[in-house]
Amino acid sequence: MSAAETPRILAVEDNSETQLLLEHLLKKSFEVVVVPGVDAALEAVDDHSFDALLLDINLSEQRTGTDLLHLLRERDDMADVPAIALTAYAMPGDREDFLEAGFDQYVSKPFTRADLKEAIEMTLAPK
Repeated sequence: MSAAETPRILAVEDNSETQLLLEHLLKKSFEVVVVPGVDAALEAVDDHSFDALLLDINLSEQRTGTDLLHLLRERDDMADVPAIALTAYAMPGDREDFLEAGFDQYVSKPFTRADLKEAIEMTLAPK
């Protein structure tokens, strides 16, 4: 990704109000693609490359954001794309659990634009 390119973020969120909020908060800084669930996310990564993933944890009864992360990590082209857990889980130890599960960053709900932007920029920073 060159410095002139706007980073493309895949945001996976099942709540329509939160989808709109994510789009609104991120559209000035990033190219954001918002999808409602696991299947739509898998289709999106077939069609586009992404610089970072923003995954809601409670997506459905069947599959979580953590499940989606593991599915994406199995793909060669997605193995190194940084992922941010977006969740209402904010108890002591939750952050560590998500980082251990393979996420690079963690943002708890409710969040601000600054919270999201900082987490995304931290994941995109050269290691």
